[in-house]
Amino acid sequence: MKIKCRQNFTRPAKTLVLLLLALLPVMFLTGCRGGQPDSAGAGDGFLAIQGNAVVNVMRLSMDEIKSMEDGLVEDDYFSVNTYGTKEYTHFKGVWLWYLLQEKAGLKDHASKVSIIAKDGYKVEYTLEEIQRDDYIDEQNPGAKYKMILAWEEDGRECDTAEGNPLKLVVGQKGPGDVNKPFWARNVMAIRVD
Repeated sequence: MKIKCRQNFTRPAKTLVLLLLALLPVMFLTGCRGGQPDSAGAGDGFLAIQGNAVVNVMRLSMDEIKSMEDGLVEDDYFSVNTYGTKEYTHFKGVWLWYLLQEKAGLKDHASKVSIIAKDGYKVEYTLEEIQRDDYIDEQNPGAKYKMILAWEEDGRECDTAEGNPLKLVVGQKGPGDVNKPFWARNVMAIRVD
């Protein structure tokens, strides 16, 4: 048995259906972009701190971040990239743990921290990794480092051409650790869950 369907679309209805079909993929992709909800409240020159494990959701200006003297860190950080290139870079910034614990405040269930860059690049750390103050430099065993959001690199303000000048910087977890791929530039949001 054959069933015949007859469609009685008027010309405007056909146009509307075709338009909706054409826009459907765009609406789907726009609504499902990975970093979009994490960047709410952020923008050029501002850092958003948010998430379901943050006591005080914040939107901080660069001046507010730079004024956090109790969390200030300035040091030469050692890095190794995926090609084995080793180098030192002098950074000035704020200890990420200080920023989260002392300024934003964390709820008891806080466990995961996502750092999101303007281009959508995202790195995730446990709360214990953020809190550490003993990251190393394999070439200088006595050096201990904190994970920081730096605004100054080798005596110059970090690049603002692409937006926020904040750069996530972290030392090595152990000898041989390739740490540079876990750095992030143009950080615009931190999400704590």
